[in-house]
Amino acid sequence: MSKEAYKLAARFFVDTVARVQPTQWDDVGLGEWNVRDLVGHTSRSLTRVEEFSAQPAEKATVLSAAEHYRVALAPANVNDEIAARGREAGAELGDDPAAAVRTAADRVLPLLDGLSEDMVISYPNGAIRLGDYLETRVLELTVHTLDLAIAIGADDEAPPEALSVTLHLLADLAVASGQGAPLVLAATGRGLLPDRFSLMA
Repeated sequence: MSKEAYKLAARFFVDTVARVQPTQWDDVGLGEWNVRDLVGHTSRSLTRVEEFSAQPAEKATVLSAAEHYRVALAPANVNDEIAARGREAGAELGDDPAAAVRTAADRVLPLLDGLSEDMVISYPNGAIRLGDYLETRVLELTVHTLDLAIAIGADDEAPPEALSVTLHLLADLAVASGQGAPLVLAATGRGLLPDRFSLMA
C-alpha cells in the first residue's frame, strides 16, 4: 500500500509542479520559502528515497513512520536546517525545475517495483522499514503539494490513497503527542483546535 500511495503522491506533485508559471517561482511558497524553495524541499522526498533505498540495513531502529517524526524533529535547530536544505534543493533544480522534478520521479518510481516494503534501509535517523519511510514521504508529498497548489492558485485534488495514508499518519502523530482527543473532538464537530495547531511542531 505504501508504495502505491507514494507513486500517486509523487505524480500529484509532478503534475502540480508542471502548472507553475515562469513568473511564479519567486512568489511566496510557504513561510520563508518561495515557490522554488518549496518545490526543492518537496523534491527531496523523491531523491532521498532513491538514495536511501540503496542503503540496506539489518535491523530497524526507528519502528514506525510516527517515530520517524519524533526522532527527526527532536533537534532544537531542526526547522532552520530544513529551511536551509529546502533553499539549497530549490537552487539545485536549475533553470527548468519542472523538468528536473519530472526526471527525478521518472527515475525513482520504477526503482520501487523491485523492492519490498519490509526491507530495512539506513538513513540519517538510524534504520527504518522502507514501507514506514515511504509513509512519511507520502505525507510530505501530499501536504507540500497542497501547499504548492495554494501558492500558485491551482485547484488539483490530492489522490484519495495519498490522503488516506497522510491522515492515518497524522492520527498516529496526534496520539503519540497527546493531542488525539482534541483532534477527535474537532473532527466530529465537538470542539475547535487552537489557531496554527500543528502536529509537526
